[in-house]
Amino acid sequence: MGKDSGTNSKQAVTTASIVASGSLAALKLLVGLLSGSLGLLAEAAHSLLDLISSLITFLVVRIAAVPPDSNHPYGHERAEQLGALAGMTLLAGTGALILYHAFDTIFFHPGAPVVSFWAFAVLIVSVIVDFYRARTLRKAAARHASSALASDAAHFGNDMLGAVAVLLGLAVIALADPLHLPNWLVGRADAIAALLVAAIALWSVWNLGSQAVRALMDDIPAGLTDRLKKRVESIDGVVPGTVMVRTRFVGNRPFVEVKLGTARGTSLESAHQLSDVVEKALSAELRNNAEAIVHVEPAATPDEPRAATVRAIADRLGLRVHNLNIYLVARETRIELDLELPDSLTLAEAHRHSETLEAAIVRELPGTVRVTVHLEPRSDEPKPAVRHVPSTRRVEEALSQLPEARNVKVQDVVVTDEGLVVTLEKTFAGVTSLAESHDQMASLERALRASLPEVVRIHINPEIAS
Repeated sequence: MGKDSGTNSKQAVTTASIVASGSLAALKLLVGLLSGSLGLLAEAAHSLLDLISSLITFLVVRIAAVPPDSNHPYGHERAEQLGALAGMTLLAGTGALILYHAFDTIFFHPGAPVVSFWAFAVLIVSVIVDFYRARTLRKAAARHASSALASDAAHFGNDMLGAVAVLLGLAVIALADPLHLPNWLVGRADAIAALLVAAIALWSVWNLGSQAVRALMDDIPAGLTDRLKKRVESIDGVVPGTVMVRTRFVGNRPFVEVKLGTARGTSLESAHQLSDVVEKALSAELRNNAEAIVHVEPAATPDEPRAATVRAIADRLGLRVHNLNIYLVARETRIELDLELPDSLTLAEAHRHSETLEAAIVRELPGTVRVTVHLEPRSDEPKPAVRHVPSTRRVEEALSQLPEARNVKVQDVVVTDEGLVVTLEKTFAGVTSLAESHDQMASLERALRASLPEVVRIHINPEIAS
């Protein structure tokens, strides 16, 4: 059922409730005034209050259906809790007024009202009508998770119990002579029935009013936060102990905010995929149209490799490192890396970045740590370069003399202000290990530099033999 059809269904139920409340209130008031029954007048007041409550419910159901806007980003569904609270406030005032008159009759001015057929008829009709509409409203409240409809259902359920109590009180009066009942009971039976009506009304105020207050105060079911935390922590990629969950309900729709940690060095794409998985898990756990906001932060895992730790530290400081090598010498961790810095910096400025990185690594890694940083200038702007045919021929001639240059061909040779930049392609067998291919490319690079000192940079593209 869509939201519009659900709203129309709730409005139809509340409209029928308004008609029933108005009719019953008028009948009870008329017969109560004619008979002088305090219990029946109390029931009339209760039904009149139900009419007002139904009108409030009709209004708040329409307000709750208004979609979110700029001033109400979570929607307007809490209007139902406000409506339920308003109805409970009115019911509390009526219950207190009935209590006052009941006590006055019981202790100070006892007296039996006139009992007639119409009093019994109205009360019996009231019991039947209240039974059916309380059941209808209860089902609608459960179907739409509506606190306003649940408040109305409780009103009419209490009306039914109150009408039964008044019926018993009038029955005591009607049977006083045949059963030879004592005068003290006959004179107070109607007021005792009214007292029961007030007690039922005040119990409803406490029960449903406290529910509305808890909903408005963002109260959530006991244990829900722990259950959601365990569910999120069970997802692959979430670091245990880093999950924080906050939940609130607007109407029957949950809004969940989750903060969690994932392994440092994780890509933005992976973090986004993890967020999607967490959102779906929360919706499945809450079995509702939950809306989740997931905030992912980098976190250190208990088994995080040292290399991942160093790279995460550099990322946090906004620095770029490469050629990272870590050695364990006895009980000492020795770290060597290249730190890329803009070539526009002075040596003193670059050294400050290097010291900051070293201190952060030593502080975060356990045990004795020794860090060696090689400063490498980096230019983010394109450098001028030209192709030079004689230089290309010199490179090809040098390669032809090198045993390391088997299965190698020249892709490009350009001349820069710094010297020659050479791009080569070397073919390997597909079963060659990565370490072995790297060693062969490093040997080729060293040999070519030794043969042609004007070569400042060599790029070797490995290809698989067909």
